[in-house]
Amino acid sequence: MAIAYFSLRERQEDFNLFTAGAVFIAFGLVLILGSVPVMNNFDESSVLQFIGGILIVLGIISLIVGFVTKAARTVSLRDVAIAIEVAAVCLLYLTHNSSLSFMNLVVPELAAIVGLVLFIV
Repeated sequence: MAIAYFSLRERQEDFNLFTAGAVFIAFGLVLILGSVPVMNNFDESSVLQFIGGILIVLGIISLIVGFVTKAARTVSLRDVAIAIEVAAVCLLYLTHNSSLSFMNLVVPELAAIVGLVLFIV
């Protein structure tokens, strides 16, 4: 949470807990969905599920805190798109030891396409 605060604080826009929560949840969902094709490899799937679960919980906490403090309730689609793109790259890196089958590349490629579409919109 502190890393998100300090990284978003230096930008020109105000720190927005709703955007931070949406970014955490999007990143976590990509990692959780990316763990499905590598379920047979316990080391990779457990790391992806653990990190994704923590990010989703942090995102929900950020959304709740933002709602309680009555912060601006806008979500920057550009920030969510960047998070999805970074999550796709992290997913490819974390699953590089598994075989390069079509199923292992579906989630990162779809995440990259969705991130690109959100970035353009």
